[in-house]
Amino acid sequence: MNGKLRWYDKNNRLSSLLESLKDMPAGKRDKLISGMMALVKSESPGLLDQFVMDFPLDINRRRWYDKDPYLWLIMNGLKYASDELLASVTKYLSVNKGS
Repeated sequence: MNGKLRWYDKNNRLSSLLESLKDMPAGKRDKLISGMMALVKSESPGLLDQFVMDFPLDINRRRWYDKDPYLWLIMNGLKYASDELLASVTKYLSVNKGS
């Protein structure tokens, strides 16, 4: 991590849950991404539209989540989320990660 904190590293539980998506089977990960996207649209409908132009686009796709467009969108969108939305995402992932 070379000394720089990622936006989600401030929340140990959320960081761990998001990182767990990295090595998860694609089908299971896709289901969780879909659920997170539904939460974002429900709790903060304009979030992604408002900030999408600020999301970094790495044409070399170096970050683990850059390879999946929906995962890229949710990871970058949550950077701008309220604490309440991040708490909802954390709870959602905690409950659904094992299923």
